[in-house]
Amino acid sequence: MNKLIPLINEIHDILDKSQLGNQLRLPQVVVIGSQSTGKSSVLESIIGKEFLPRGKGIVTRRPIEIQLSNIPESSHEKDWAEFFDKKGQKIYDFEELRNLIQDETDKLCGQNKGVSYVPLRLKVFSKDVVDLMLVDLPGMTKNPVGDQPQDIEKQIMDLLNPYVQNPNSLILAVSRGSDDLANSESLKLARTVDPEGNRTVGVITQLDIMDQGCDALNDLMGKTYPLKLGYIGVVMRGQKEIQQRMTIQQQYLKEKKFFEESEIYKKIADKMGVPYLVKSLNYHFMNHIKQCLPEIRENLIKQIMIKEAELKNYGEFDELEDNKSRGLFVLNMLAKFCQSYKDLVEGKYLRSGHDQLIGGSRINYIFSDIFRKSLNDIDPFEILNDDEIRTAIKNANGLRPSLFVPEGAFENLVKQQISRLLQPSLQCSKLVYEEQRRILTMINIPEIERFDNLNSGISEVMEQVLSRCQLPTDQMIKNLIEIELGYINTSHPDFCGGIGLLQATQQEILNKDEQPPNQMNEKGGKNQKQQQNQQKQSQQQQQNNSSQQKKQSQDGASDENSLYGNDPRFNDQNGRQDENGFWSWFSFSSRQQSKQTELTDNKLNNMHFKKKRSTQNSNDEQNKDGKSNKYSDMLQPSAYNEDYSINNLGSFMPKTQLPHVPSQIKLGDNYSKKEQTETKMIKNLIISYYNVVKKNISDSVPKTIITFLTNRSVNICERELVSSLYKEDQLEELLKENSFVLEQRKETKSQLKMLKQCLNILNDTESKC
Repeated sequence: MNKLIPLINEIHDILDKSQLGNQLRLPQVVVIGSQSTGKSSVLESIIGKEFLPRGKGIVTRRPIEIQLSNIPESSHEKDWAEFFDKKGQKIYDFEELRNLIQDETDKLCGQNKGVSYVPLRLKVFSKDVVDLMLVDLPGMTKNPVGDQPQDIEKQIMDLLNPYVQNPNSLILAVSRGSDDLANSESLKLARTVDPEGNRTVGVITQLDIMDQGCDALNDLMGKTYPLKLGYIGVVMRGQKEIQQRMTIQQQYLKEKKFFEESEIYKKIADKMGVPYLVKSLNYHFMNHIKQCLPEIRENLIKQIMIKEAELKNYGEFDELEDNKSRGLFVLNMLAKFCQSYKDLVEGKYLRSGHDQLIGGSRINYIFSDIFRKSLNDIDPFEILNDDEIRTAIKNANGLRPSLFVPEGAFENLVKQQISRLLQPSLQCSKLVYEEQRRILTMINIPEIERFDNLNSGISEVMEQVLSRCQLPTDQMIKNLIEIELGYINTSHPDFCGGIGLLQATQQEILNKDEQPPNQMNEKGGKNQKQQQNQQKQSQQQQQNNSSQQKKQSQDGASDENSLYGNDPRFNDQNGRQDENGFWSWFSFSSRQQSKQTELTDNKLNNMHFKKKRSTQNSNDEQNKDGKSNKYSDMLQPSAYNEDYSINNLGSFMPKTQLPHVPSQIKLGDNYSKKEQTETKMIKNLIISYYNVVKKNISDSVPKTIITFLTNRSVNICERELVSSLYKEDQLEELLKENSFVLEQRKETKSQLKMLKQCLNILNDTESKC
């Protein structure tokens, strides 16, 4: 049982330089308290030596870990101390030790009153001490004083918490006798990590200087603030007694006398004082270690397994002595890398702890949530307005007046919009390329990380593979857009065109312009009587010219038949022109146009008939009278050419000058009904066909990227890596380890050796106890 504390001290010694002591959470006694509670004086009384820095304000500015080791009485050597990192350099003068501690603290923390988290470790060997592991921590403070940092309270609490939170540590909470325990900062901190008070020992100081009539008996008996390990009262030296060179042994006598002669404390005097505190700490500490041994053993075994796994990852370089073993190793590593790359792309790379998308799922996110949504958000009319559509229609007509909506206008406009799909498609390819580069960086194979040249060689080759795969991918995407531009398929089943669209468009325009009958203006409208008179006049005129119309109608029909022949696209079974072709649906109004043409032909026939009749009357009069009329002679061709020819008109007619043709001609703001119908129809056609193309592109571009970039890079990566890296004359250079891995392997081996040594010591001690 008495060997437990030396056992822990030995484990501390073994693990000192490896920083494994904190991971194993070894037992120790942590001393906490507010400033000026006598915390450092309590520690010196326990050790029996004066060596800790003294002064006002924060004196202890870094953790001081003190290992106490009892030496046998038979030893003739004086008590000494030594620093952990300077073993063998014994310090017999404890006043010198105080100066060294102060110098080391100033070197690390500076001259101001800041604190440091780096502990100062030292050992004290003495015949008057029991085996303990003590930690002196900075005193808690509320407000910065002098040149202390403004956040000094937070700094100190951040420093104390790791020590008190160690479940295997005992907490020595120091409070003043004159303070109310309910306001004790040390007990408050202890309760946050040890609410049941199972590992907290209370120490109450300055009992001899309390005000007359005040005592701390209830506090010491645990009635005010109970602790399972109880409270111990101590009496320290005052400043005056320190200046008078009172020794710690003299202090013990003074303390014993105080408790034995006190009317208040003499009943509990045998459980008060520093000597009892030392025995109590030693007893509680051994019991605490005994309780912690199973956990210490478990932590040791766990750390051994972790270090063995790390060492396995670093590998043993001795296994790669010849080219054959090196070649096999390189091939295995390349195959392992390619398999990891494939698993990440295909979603087979499963690792716990991921709360985000990785690998192929991120590529799928690019297709579904970025690319397709971006295509759907493209509005063709954000850069195309009605004036541009109207202008395109006029330009497509050229010299001829508009009879139907020109197909060329629709194709030109929709091709402009299709071209807009190229850039987002190429950007999608770029995003997937970058995502696959990201996947390469996620592949972490410790065996490959050992060798800088092999690791960088794999990265370089894979970059080249991805670059080579991206070029045909981008070219194929461009081809997809060229395919859509090369042929505008108006017969596509998803394309909404035809007579239905024409009628819907015309009806929409008519609905906008139609007015209810009750709102018609009487002056602007025609009454029923006027309409009847017009109809009668029109019928009489048509009857007078019926014979002439019939002849001309027959002539026109013969001409038309000679032009179109028997082509079924232009003539139906009755010999009439077919009006069911695709673009014939887009006329402004085919029935209205026929009626307009018929009326125009009637007017022309009437004019010809009147002219012929006038000429005949003139000739009859001339033959009857025997002489010609002056004005009738002028109408004859010979008279016109002789006296009023076009060359002689300028002599008596006023000159008219046409305006210059402007360099830029734009359409006006006034839209005719025909133009409104055509513009609306073109917009509807563009929307319909553009949706068809977007659907095609949103489906074909991801397929192209997966086929030419993703799948191809997965399929050829191992072949490219082997052909580029597997060369016998380069194997030795590829497998040249970096200095960091060499150092880490060496350190891991050392730590593993120390952990196994600690476990052996623990097993030996348990077998002897």
